[in-house]
Amino acid sequence: MHRAAVIPSNNHSAHAGALAYRPDIDGMRALAVIAVIAFHAWPTWFAGGFVGVDIFFVISGFLITSILLSQLEKGKFSIADFYVRRIRRIFPALTVVMPATLAFGWVTLLQGEFQQIGKHAVAGTTFVSNLVLWNEAGYFDNDGITKPFLHLWSLAVEEQFYILWPLILWLVFSRKLRFLWVAGMIFVISMSANVLLVAGHPVAAFFSPLTRFWELMAGGVVAYLNLHHAQRFARHGTALSLGGAVLLGLAFWLTDEQSLFPGWWAMLPVGGACLLILAGKDAVLNRLVLGRRLPVAIGLISYPLYLWHWPLLSYSHIVHGQKPPMPVKLALIGAGFVLAWLTYRLVDIPLRERRDRTRVTWSLGLGMVAIAVSGLAISTSMLRQRIDTHGAEPFLAALNDSQYPGPTLAPLRYDGVLFQKAASRGPGLTVFLGDSVMQQYGPRIEHAVATDPARLSSVIFATAGGCPPIEHTVRLPQIRFPLCPKTVKAAYALANSAQVDTVVLGAAWYGYFNAGQRELLVDKDGVQKAFPAADAQELAYASLRASLATLRKNGKRVFLVLQPPAGSAYDPQSMVTGSRFGTIVPVPKVPAFNLAEYRQRNAAPLARLTAIAADTGAIVIEPAQFMCKDQLCPVLDESGAPLYTDTIHMRPAYSRRAASFLDPTMLRGPAPATAKPTALINSPPAL
Repeated sequence: MHRAAVIPSNNHSAHAGALAYRPDIDGMRALAVIAVIAFHAWPTWFAGGFVGVDIFFVISGFLITSILLSQLEKGKFSIADFYVRRIRRIFPALTVVMPATLAFGWVTLLQGEFQQIGKHAVAGTTFVSNLVLWNEAGYFDNDGITKPFLHLWSLAVEEQFYILWPLILWLVFSRKLRFLWVAGMIFVISMSANVLLVAGHPVAAFFSPLTRFWELMAGGVVAYLNLHHAQRFARHGTALSLGGAVLLGLAFWLTDEQSLFPGWWAMLPVGGACLLILAGKDAVLNRLVLGRRLPVAIGLISYPLYLWHWPLLSYSHIVHGQKPPMPVKLALIGAGFVLAWLTYRLVDIPLRERRDRTRVTWSLGLGMVAIAVSGLAISTSMLRQRIDTHGAEPFLAALNDSQYPGPTLAPLRYDGVLFQKAASRGPGLTVFLGDSVMQQYGPRIEHAVATDPARLSSVIFATAGGCPPIEHTVRLPQIRFPLCPKTVKAAYALANSAQVDTVVLGAAWYGYFNAGQRELLVDKDGVQKAFPAADAQELAYASLRASLATLRKNGKRVFLVLQPPAGSAYDPQSMVTGSRFGTIVPVPKVPAFNLAEYRQRNAAPLARLTAIAADTGAIVIEPAQFMCKDQLCPVLDESGAPLYTDTIHMRPAYSRRAASFLDPTMLRGPAPATAKPTALINSPPAL
C-alpha cells in the first residue's frame, strides 16, 4: 500500500538501472482501495472486496523488489538507505492519521475502548498489528468494526516481510545464488503453510506473516521477470491484461465470508494482479482503463485513503452504536477522499521533496515514537479519555459485547458452508440450527462442553445471522443476505445426516412471524408468497413443520427453542441519555420487562410453534420460563449491568449463566415419542 514513485520500465535496459513511472500501477491501486472501501462499507453487497488487500500485497512486492534488484545489480544497494526510503514512504501519512484517530478517540471513546485503541496504536507503530489481532482471536472480544486501527494489520505484514527480504536478496547476490530458486522456495513454503492452516486455523492463516509472504513474493518474482524478460511478456500484453482482469473479476465475484481465505482462493487476486503487471503499461486494459487520469489520481492517494477510511467507518459505528445509515457512510467515504488528498498534497509531497533527508527521517521516526509512547500511556490509563459518563459505564460497556464464534469453537465446512464446532469427548452429536438468536448461546455451549467434556456431546452451530431456519424461505433483500438459502439447506442436510442424533432449532421467531415483517418470502415449487401475507406465513409454518417431521422420521431428538424475551427494554442504549460528544448519564429508572405483555403480543406465533412441536414430537424449550419470574424479566444483573447487548441478544456472560436450559440437549438420550410442548418448562429462573 505504497505510492508508486518509480518502477522499472518494460524494456531491456530496465535492469541496468533505468526506471520509469507506470501509471497503470496506480490504476491498479485505485481498483484495490475502492474494492476494500466498498467491502468495509457494505460487506454483504461487495462481499469479495477484501481481496483488494491481496492486490496491494502483489503491487508492494513488485515495486520494492524492482528497486532492490536494480540497486543490487548496479552495486549500489544499502540496507540503511532502504529503510530510510521506507520511513519516508510510509511514516508521513501514518504520523497524521494515527494522532488524529487517537485524538478523536479521546473525545468519544469510553475507558475500555480508549485503552484498547492505545494498545493497538503501539502495535501499529511497531508493525505488529497482525500479531496482536491474531492473539485477540477468538479476537471477537469486541467486533472488528469497533477497532479503529484494525486495518493496520496489512501494513504490518508488509513491513515484517521487508525486514527479511532485503537481507535475503543481499545474500542471493553476494553468494551468487539463483534468484528464482530462492524466491520459489519461499513462495512454496509460505503457500503450503497457507493451504495447510486455512481450514483448521483460519485466523492464523489470515493474520500470520508466514501464510501471507507468498503474495508479496509473487510480486517479487514478477519484478524479476519484468526486469529481464519484459519484451517477451509485452508481446502478449493484451492476452495477459485480459486474463488478469478475468481473474480479478472472478476473485471479486466468487469470494465471500464463507470462502476458505486466503487458501487457494487467494490465487485469483494474486494471479490477476501478476498478469496485469506483466502485461505492461501499453497493454489494452492497462492503457485504456487503469492508466486513465481518474484511476491514476485515486491511486496516487490510495495509501492515505486506505489509512483514513477505516477509522472514519469504525468511529461512525461506535458513535451510532449500530450500523450507520447509507447517507452517513457515503459522506464518510467522501470525507476520506478529501482527507487523503490533503494528506498527500500537504504532507507526503512536501516531505518527499525536502532535501534534508536525514532531518526528515529522524523527525518522522521521533514522531512515531511519540505516537507509541502516547499509545502506551493510553493503554495503561496514564492518559484517560475525556468523556464523563457519570456512572453510565456499565450500560455503555454492554454495547457490541458479543462472542461468536468464541475461542473454543473451531470452523467446520459442510457442503461448502462454514459452520462452527465445539468438540467434546461425550457420546453423540448435537446440531444447533438457527440465526443469530441461536448463535448468542455459543458462550453457554462452549462453557458447558469445557466444563463436562466427558458427558456432553459435541455441538455444531449450523447457523447464519439474519437467516430464518425455515426451508424455502428467502430473506430480503437477497443482495444483503445472499447466503441464507445455501446455509439453511446445508444446515438441514447436516442435521439429517447419520452422525447427528439431536437437533436444536431456535430463531427470532416472533420477529419473523409478525404483521410488520416485510423482509421474507416463501419460494417453493415455483410459487412465491411475500410476508406478512397470511398465506405466506402459512406456507412457512408448513415448511417448518415438514422439516421437523423429517428430522423425527430420521430418528433425531428435536428441540424447538422459542424466542427469548426481547424488546427495547433490554437495549443498553435505552438505559442512558446524552451523547459521546458531551456527557452520558444513566436514566433515572430502568424498568423490568413485562413477560405477560410480551406473550400476549406474540400469542399467534407462540401458539403455532408449540402446536407444530406437539404434532411432530419436538420438545419445546421456552427460555422465558428460566429467565423470568412472576411475569417479570430482569434486564439488569445484580451489579446493575445490562444483561443484553441490544434489544434481542444476550451478552456472553449472561448467556453462560442463563442458558443452562440448553444443557439437556447435549445429553444423549433416546429419541422421544410425541412429547408435551412443556417438557422442559419447569425450572426456576437463572439470573
